[in-house]
Amino acid sequence: MTTIQFAFTGFGNIAKTHMTALRTMPIIKPLPLLPVLDTLVTRQPDRHRAQAEAIGFRRVTDSVQEAVADDQVHVLDICTPNSRHYEDVMAALPQGKGIYCEKPITDTYANSAQLLEEAKRYPGLAEQLAFTFRYHPAVMRIRSILAEGMVGDILQCSISYRRSGYLDPQRPMSWRLQGGLSGGGATSDLAVHALDMIRHWFGDYQQVTGQARAHVKTRPESAGSTIHVPSEVDDWAMMQYTTESGVSGTVEVSRIALGSEAFEIRIVGTHGSMTADLERDQMPTVHLVRGSVPILPVPDSLELLPGDKATMGIAVDTHFAALYHYIQRYAGEDRYPELAPRLADGLHVEYWIDRVLRSSAEEQTR
Repeated sequence: MTTIQFAFTGFGNIAKTHMTALRTMPIIKPLPLLPVLDTLVTRQPDRHRAQAEAIGFRRVTDSVQEAVADDQVHVLDICTPNSRHYEDVMAALPQGKGIYCEKPITDTYANSAQLLEEAKRYPGLAEQLAFTFRYHPAVMRIRSILAEGMVGDILQCSISYRRSGYLDPQRPMSWRLQGGLSGGGATSDLAVHALDMIRHWFGDYQQVTGQARAHVKTRPESAGSTIHVPSEVDDWAMMQYTTESGVSGTVEVSRIALGSEAFEIRIVGTHGSMTADLERDQMPTVHLVRGSVPILPVPDSLELLPGDKATMGIAVDTHFAALYHYIQRYAGEDRYPELAPRLADGLHVEYWIDRVLRSSAEEQTR
């Protein structure tokens, strides 16, 4: 079988999730191309070499330029901190490599916009952004239900995406808490997913406003340190939006919601409503004003996910489906052209997040 050989930048948890998905893919799905973990780019190659070689990597290096210059590498899978994405993509483009990039595109809207302009110089570029919640079975089903008009014309959609890991003020600084590396906190980490889902369902935004706040003001500069430094990014945000199609609602994101972690969706239409918690639900619950709920549509795109007996948990499953779709697209076998999240989709979302962060910063300096 012809291979598709991946170079990875980064060796953190999200990179290992991608690796897990790719390594298990030939066991679970028929493939047009066989994914191979070829090259690992890490800042500490000596530290990670033995583990990387045990995983199956042919080469371990600290140079992304070296990785993308290799003719055996086909795709660069970018899992570095957000501030590194720009240089990683820019290194891969002139070498003709495919791009699979974690969200957000980069650490700033300006950098992302510049990167997209550069990418336009490479027609036929195989690129995809890891907005993996598009591949959540409930999200796929909601899109099919909306297409059938089952709950009527949509009036409102509200999303609340709540995590809790950053409430503890003794959690030390990391790149995700440094504005110069991440570009944002709950907004860049969580709101990008929520805003992309809404746009995926209902179309482009007419307006997005809101506020972002950092409630945990300082943190130890490193584990066990008694020196505290300012936390540079938001840990909570609330946004209000209206789409060009007339849907309005709110998006709340939090990384300090101890005891109330969830990814809740509430959609209200003229004939009924839908609710789901993406942390727990594989399909939405539909409520109709009149009549009983019919059999819900089953989207064909569910075939991208592992089957019930092969599931690795919803977080890994959605990454699996996204990467499986990318490989199909790379091979020219895309059955779901409207599903794949592209870099341009990320730029649309980052434009509005940038506006919210700027307005919040201006408000706090008045």
